[in-house]
Amino acid sequence: MLAHVLHWSLALVVLPDGRRAQIFKNEGAIAEYIQSRVTQLATAAIASKGAFSLSIGSGTTVKPLVQLGSSGIDWTRVHVFFGNERTEGDAAGKCFSGAAEFVEACGVPAENVHRVPSLTAEEAAQAYEATVRGAPSHVVGTCARSGLPALDLVLLGSGADGHCASLYPKSSQVLCSPGSERMYLPAEGKGGITLSVDAISSARHVLLSAGKPAQADMVRKCLGWSHAATNTALPAGMITARPGTEVEWLLTELSAVELPAL
Repeated sequence: MLAHVLHWSLALVVLPDGRRAQIFKNEGAIAEYIQSRVTQLATAAIASKGAFSLSIGSGTTVKPLVQLGSSGIDWTRVHVFFGNERTEGDAAGKCFSGAAEFVEACGVPAENVHRVPSLTAEEAAQAYEATVRGAPSHVVGTCARSGLPALDLVLLGSGADGHCASLYPKSSQVLCSPGSERMYLPAEGKGGITLSVDAISSARHVLLSAGKPAQADMVRKCLGWSHAATNTALPAGMITARPGTEVEWLLTELSAVELPAL
């Protein structure tokens, strides 16, 4: 691995498989980078094809977006999708509700915020996949490698157990990867849906945040172990960078402390 000093981060680690890890001072710096990167990617996509498709979840990766109302992004051309969502029980629509502050602050048109239906997990996964596949090609393209829809940007948080979206270690929605041929899957035991590993790895850009000290061991394994792409015990590490797909891990000094090159 090679480390280089950057303006935005303390260092950049480039893995042999093409994944990139940006090392920041703290989680506040990660939030600022997310704001900058979303602005850059949205502006470029809108200029080149007239729209920008953004997949979000909840929590620390969504909160920074609230500050982008004055970023200059044409939010009327931004389409918001959800990488995971609860669809059953009292928590149904959790991620949609969590996005309300961002949507309002930035003025994203209601018709551009694509809500996951409150159905059984399997029904919701099928219905929402149909929604994304039915989007105009300038909004959601197609990945030439996988044939799956290609979102412009997937924003992901992660946990110390290696989960991201609602992809949990050794769960049924992970064990079917790679090669699931589905964009959305029911999330085992969660009463909701999730993007598949294959769908995330088909996006044009992926930002995966893992900045907490408790995530250091997970970060080391996901970025340092061989055969990460098939290690179903660490779903975050299965997200692969290939031609047409850029994968960036956003780390802090404390979460990156166990990486060998640092």
